[in-house]
Amino acid sequence: MKLHYGIAVTSSRQLAELPELKGADFLEISSGMIQTPDFAVPKGWKKRLFRAGGRSEARTFSALIGAGSGMMLEFYRLFSANCGEFVRLGIREVTLAVDWESLLSDEGYANDLRDVIRCCYGILTRYQLQLLLELRIPGVISARPMDFLKFRNSLLMPVRTLIDLHPHEPGALELLAEFSAKMPFDSSRFRLSFDSSGGNYLSSNLLEKIKESIRPVGKEIPEICFYPGRSADKAAYELLDAVMRCAEKPNC
Repeated sequence: MKLHYGIAVTSSRQLAELPELKGADFLEISSGMIQTPDFAVPKGWKKRLFRAGGRSEARTFSALIGAGSGMMLEFYRLFSANCGEFVRLGIREVTLAVDWESLLSDEGYANDLRDVIRCCYGILTRYQLQLLLELRIPGVISARPMDFLKFRNSLLMPVRTLIDLHPHEPGALELLAEFSAKMPFDSSRFRLSFDSSGGNYLSSNLLEKIKESIRPVGKEIPEICFYPGRSADKAAYELLDAVMRCAEKPNC
């Protein structure tokens, strides 16, 4: 199976120290990085910057629920400004993370959050950016896939899913298999998060297990980006690149 392979970074320092990794097709940055004074995309990555996202939005959205109109308007103004900068940088997809625990336990929270996401979608559409809703596995919502689908479908928008998989956590691969079985046409965008400095890494065997749960839409090529942790060194990235290069070759 052919895959588009990318790297996710969460800080400007991590981006500056990122090896070029010519085998990687795309780069994902955290949304807030573009607001930091030291943000700069290295020359070798400029044409591969593709996605912005991160988990900070979950806290931001929770703060917005029940907030006054002034705060809401300021958030949408900043969100729109960020989208304009994303387009300038060549980004085409934006992921949003939400507090699934609050959403599942509080109907009023879910209704208010639905309105916020719809407004964000309207802004993204104006800039021709694709919206992806993040799903962490393992996590509260990954154990209740039908609740995830119910909320996503209630948005009444063509929202895609980004599976934020933490493959070394207990039960992760089993939950992924269960979830993807209920998402037969939308399990093709992944972020694999692990801590390489703590001894976790990507192996060919692990990659093969994950590929069993990939469900692309039509003939699209699935996307997998890797976040090997804040303290990943050059060796960790080079090992990751070697595994992905091997995956492209038969009998490797």
